[in-house]
Amino acid sequence: MNANVGTFLHRWATEDPDRTAIIDTGRGGLRVTYASLDAQASMVAGALAARGLEPGARVAICMDNGLEFAAAWFGCVYAGCTTLPIPAMSTAREIAFRLGHANCRALLCDDTHKAIAAEAKALAGTATEIMTAPEATQAEHSTGGPVDCDPDAIAMILYTSGTTGSAKGVCVNHRSLATHTNALVNHTLRLTSRDRILGVLPLTHSYGIRMTLLVPFYAGASTVFAPRFIAERALELCSEHEVTWLPGVPTMFIAWANMAHGVAPASLRWCMSSGAPLVEGARLRAESRLGAPVRQGYGLTEATFSTINAPPDEAVPGSVGAPVHGVELRIETEAAVAGAAGERGEVLVRGPNVMAGYLDDEKATAAVVHEGWVHTGDIGYLDDEGRLTVVDRSKDLILRGGHSVYPFEVEDALSGHPAVADVAVVGKPDDYYGEEIVGIVVARTPVDVRELDTWVRDHLSPIKVPRAYAFVDALPLGPSGKTLKRALRGKVAAGEIPLRLVADDRPAQ
Repeated sequence: MNANVGTFLHRWATEDPDRTAIIDTGRGGLRVTYASLDAQASMVAGALAARGLEPGARVAICMDNGLEFAAAWFGCVYAGCTTLPIPAMSTAREIAFRLGHANCRALLCDDTHKAIAAEAKALAGTATEIMTAPEATQAEHSTGGPVDCDPDAIAMILYTSGTTGSAKGVCVNHRSLATHTNALVNHTLRLTSRDRILGVLPLTHSYGIRMTLLVPFYAGASTVFAPRFIAERALELCSEHEVTWLPGVPTMFIAWANMAHGVAPASLRWCMSSGAPLVEGARLRAESRLGAPVRQGYGLTEATFSTINAPPDEAVPGSVGAPVHGVELRIETEAAVAGAAGERGEVLVRGPNVMAGYLDDEKATAAVVHEGWVHTGDIGYLDDEGRLTVVDRSKDLILRGGHSVYPFEVEDALSGHPAVADVAVVGKPDDYYGEEIVGIVVARTPVDVRELDTWVRDHLSPIKVPRAYAFVDALPLGPSGKTLKRALRGKVAAGEIPLRLVADDRPAQ
């Protein structure tokens, strides 16, 4: 049996060639069959082989969501090459770092990114060959499908800041992608060939590529790709194309939760939020707007989709659910492995979803992976049913007067106030307490800090109540939609964000 994950696509192109694989809304709703996509992937594979790229060669991809990215990614794995997706919004320096660090032999891009690709190559000083999508899809280069490959061969490298230090290349092999995707489709998500998925998550991130490309194609389903996320337009696309399953990040669900108008898509069965915790108030409002259950999942690039609170399991507020089939979890405290339900500690993950290691960095890999267990750096606990609740990132923990304060608890409380559209809670250095708690609020309507203070005190113990607030138009987001708390902490510490003290409602000095 061929271990190449390109068989996800090739199998359906052979068994049901006229089945719709992609609806590309960036191209006017272009419908692409499995047979057509398979043919384009074969052309890309042939183009790489014609340029002397052999199995194992690393090929970067910098494109927007849609047909061209899908053809490029599968074309690379058809050829036995290692794909290296690069976020489409990356700067030339960011692209150059990846080209050099991974020694990329080629860079596939769409016409939009051709200029920045050339700039990145010059900065990197590498011999990387740049090919646009039209250049890579020439009929004379077509191959017959995915080459045979070793299950342990690296299929994909995704760059992440990781759980420690600077950017690292997370290596994922064919065995991991195949085994974990099978578990997701058949045991947890229960998707079939009748499903349609909305693809607004970036395909250059682990979440997007797994849940809107690999999972659908394994199931023989269809993906409706949109080049970017616009809340109102996303709902329109769901209705127009009868989308049944909707994966997104918290910022998307918060946007839907805060919409004043919008028609709930009748076709939606359920939605999944992942990438960061989604506060309960926003989750419930999003369910009302979308007309479908919104559940949470958990994972990281090094150990993707470890747990999902998927139907038909009951909805558990705040929980990210039970482990995906084949995945093990445990909670580790400073003293030992947690024994009792509800005991908090670091979340450890082991299973087929775990990375093969960081690219060319055994020391960094050893610092994170011990005896197959990935130390996530997240703080959480298991309930009596083995379901996980993630409390916070250990690096986001606020230590106030000797007490551990988890920002997500405070954010969850604040999000329930009707005037709060979005919120982030960070720590600010304090001479007396060590750190003080600051709530950074995006307000839906004007609100006084005393009112917020009263609200939080009704929900949390005094030690967890913010001493100061800041009001901003929007929270800074990273490429994957996560709130950049490190940036917020830095601005608060430097006095770049005006604070209002609860005590006197005047800007803090």
